[in-house]
Amino acid sequence: MKIFDKIKEFIIGVRFEMKKVNWPSWDKLKSSTSVVLIFSAVIATYIALVDFGIGTLVKKLIEWL
Repeated sequence: MKIFDKIKEFIIGVRFEMKKVNWPSWDKLKSSTSVVLIFSAVIATYIALVDFGIGTLVKKLIEWL
């Protein structure tokens, strides 16, 4: 029975804290999501280019040896 009391207390605490959350507006959420997606694409492209460059360099080095 003690475990159910702890679960109940946890859920009550979660509900209390969720009432204090300041949710962003729909427009703010869309603009923030756009920024994250664009930044992620830029970083992924950069990492892919660096990976390709290092891979090519290692292949040339192995061929040379």
